[in-house]
Amino acid sequence: MPDNRHVDSPRDSRILSYAWLGLLLVALHLVIGHRIRLAEWTVKPQTNAALEEAVQWTRGRLALETNEYEVARDGGQRYNVVGLAFTLLSVIGLSLSGIGGAAEGTFHPPYYVLLVFAPLPIAAFYSFRRVVGDPRWGALLAGYLLAATGLLPILTVCGAAHGGSIYFINHVLAVTGLLIFAADLLGPRRYWPAVCGLLLAAWSRQMTALYVLPWLWIAWSDDRSTARARPRVGRALRICLVGTAVLAAVPMALNAAKFGSPLDTGYARLYEGRTDPIGARGGGALFSPRYAPSNARAMNTALPVPDLRRGELYIDAAGVNGASIWLTNPLLLGVAITLPRWWRDPARRALMLGTLPVIAGLLLYHTSGSNDAGYYRYALDFVPVWLAVIAPHLVTRRALPWTLAATAWSAVYFSALPG
Repeated sequence: MPDNRHVDSPRDSRILSYAWLGLLLVALHLVIGHRIRLAEWTVKPQTNAALEEAVQWTRGRLALETNEYEVARDGGQRYNVVGLAFTLLSVIGLSLSGIGGAAEGTFHPPYYVLLVFAPLPIAAFYSFRRVVGDPRWGALLAGYLLAATGLLPILTVCGAAHGGSIYFINHVLAVTGLLIFAADLLGPRRYWPAVCGLLLAAWSRQMTALYVLPWLWIAWSDDRSTARARPRVGRALRICLVGTAVLAAVPMALNAAKFGSPLDTGYARLYEGRTDPIGARGGGALFSPRYAPSNARAMNTALPVPDLRRGELYIDAAGVNGASIWLTNPLLLGVAITLPRWWRDPARRALMLGTLPVIAGLLLYHTSGSNDAGYYRYALDFVPVWLAVIAPHLVTRRALPWTLAATAWSAVYFSALPG
């Protein structure tokens, strides 16, 4: 098994890592470039409330003027309540676009790609390389994540990250953050990358804030294992506590400024007056045990129908809510198969157990986010962590044939999805 505290050898040098990263990027361009079409990516404040919020910030305001859909209303004002991380990135993108001479409120497409998409394959490569200790397998697993999981439809033309949908942008940013977070906690821990990763994830996908729980446990365990002369609250736990405070304080300050209370997120207000199925459920209860059966089916047992159309494989997901993560990504069965191995590592055990509250929250949520999708997109809130935990056990000589076969299966499946 590769050592997760691997020290670079001449063979695994920085130059070699650059070479494998370059090969990964070329391979992604050849395999999925025609589907994600980065040159066509665009985002506009008229259809993205987080970007419009950034525009209003540059004018010294909080309330929106253009967006009507998926915004919270209070006293005649409209506010964005989703995608804080993208709002912050949009401030940077708007500033860079303005320096380049773009009109006010313009997020120039190259900066959009640079800030949202470009960090993803880089973070995936270096995160997996870090946990397996070899750039070859880092490239393989990064390629798998982008080209053979539910992340691919998020990035395609049919997936709305291409067209600037905040919900799909949030998935891209959260996956990037979770990769950074998990890789730091599974290697020689520095903790500040974990802070940055979790802030990016939690300010994009709120459910991922629950990863604070295993993070606190790992930090406390690290401090407890140091010399007795060290303070009871050591460096690791201090960084973790400060990061947690920032994670909570910034959204709470915005809540107070928008709605008068730090505890009023405004999220429930998105569904006021809506009669569509999702709006009706959200208006009734954001979280409830009654949603668990349908969400569990969408995650675990929903089966789209394979079909041959014009001589090509086609996945017909019409009327199918979600799709089984075990069917679409059998590599995830490695979580159970390798359990005795990763369970012996305290950090891996804590992170894997830390996904359970996230999964529970997703099962109780009022929507699966996967209506007729052919994939369960909310799995992106835990799949990057699962893969990081089991990655060293996927690339052993004994496991590699299974890893390659499962990767090929998923690549074929997601290539056959419409889009």
